[in-house]
Amino acid sequence: MSDPNLPKGLGRIRRRRWFLWGMIGIYLPLIWLSLRLTRSDAHTAVVFAVWFAFLVAASCLASFARCPRCGNYFHVHGFVPLFVRRCVHCGLHLTEDRRARRPGTPPAPPGPA
Repeated sequence: MSDPNLPKGLGRIRRRRWFLWGMIGIYLPLIWLSLRLTRSDAHTAVVFAVWFAFLVAASCLASFARCPRCGNYFHVHGFVPLFVRRCVHCGLHLTEDRRARRPGTPPAPPGPA
């Protein structure tokens, strides 16, 4: 691991992914709580709209994160974002910086060419 920006860049991508998955995971409890507290479909629709706006923002943040190795979008190749754990361009694994710090860990297999 020769690039000093690799851990910082991969950390940023991991945080953005956690934010996206957190937004997805909070949906059911949030809607249930809204229905339980307000007993109103109209108020729950407003809660849903706000949640959806945050979901779109989280999806854009995760989708358009740049790979610290090749500089391309980490998750986007073509039109559709693919939320896989490797850069869809150079094959950099999401935990490559952590693997390099662990002694005795074999290197990640190469990604797509």
